[in-house]
Amino acid sequence: MSSRHLVIDFGSTYTKAVLFDLDTTDILGMGYAPSTVDSDVRDGLAHALAAIGAEFKPADAPAHACSSAAGGLRVVVVGLVPTLSLEAAQRAALGAGAKVVGAYGFKLSASDVREISKHAPDILLLAGGTDGGDEEIIVHNAGRLTKSDLSCPVIVAGNKAVADDCEEMLKGAGLTVHVVDNILPEVDKLNVQPVHAKIREIFMDRIVHAKGIDRVGDEINLTDPIMPTPRAILDAAQVLSSGNRGDVVVVDIGGATTDVHSIASGVPRTPGVIQRGLPELQAKRT
Repeated sequence: MSSRHLVIDFGSTYTKAVLFDLDTTDILGMGYAPSTVDSDVRDGLAHALAAIGAEFKPADAPAHACSSAAGGLRVVVVGLVPTLSLEAAQRAALGAGAKVVGAYGFKLSASDVREISKHAPDILLLAGGTDGGDEEIIVHNAGRLTKSDLSCPVIVAGNKAVADDCEEMLKGAGLTVHVVDNILPEVDKLNVQPVHAKIREIFMDRIVHAKGIDRVGDEINLTDPIMPTPRAILDAAQVLSSGNRGDVVVVDIGGATTDVHSIASGVPRTPGVIQRGLPELQAKRT
């Protein structure tokens, strides 16, 4: 396999391309151009690749890409208690590389549902209730959402006792529904991986296609799926912290948002301090 690898970031303002030699760890070339997601993302990509050098042929190097173009991955989260299931849902969405454009706790009102529709999310994440806990509110919220004009996929990640009921209601309203394990099965236990996996799957199947990013496969030699940019950076931060490097904080000052990615246990180090509330994730983004 070639030691040269092409890395591309389709940003909200600029499309960046960098050519690396992994054997020598050298940067062989780089270029950037304004993103052209409103017309054809390949136009901005072509300008960025041209800046690397005329002798470089994109098809010759394995390529890896991430995207936050067209506003990134827009997610609305709905939960029960703001400091528990709703907070858990927000952490899961952020960790998956999403931009949380709305967060709603307790019972949704009719005006809440209208506001959610105005957010035009790419995904709605519906949580609420620990396993064996409250069943009423997540069912109420699912019922409210059936009266919305949403067209985005809904991920149900709440109390498993009523998850299937929520799925049936939402599907009956014509929505695409994905049920995953409860994001908060117990009050002090977070389970974010199933939500992360499903958001990544939806991002690849629907969002990347809808925003035209998948068309770049005709121009470059993509070797793995396109990722949401914040998720790619969080993964990179985890690599940086591996081994004995310890805690890592990575700050990404982008054209649309500033993201802080941290890899740390979050456990208090001051003697006598008692931690309350949700446990901190080892890898998280704010």
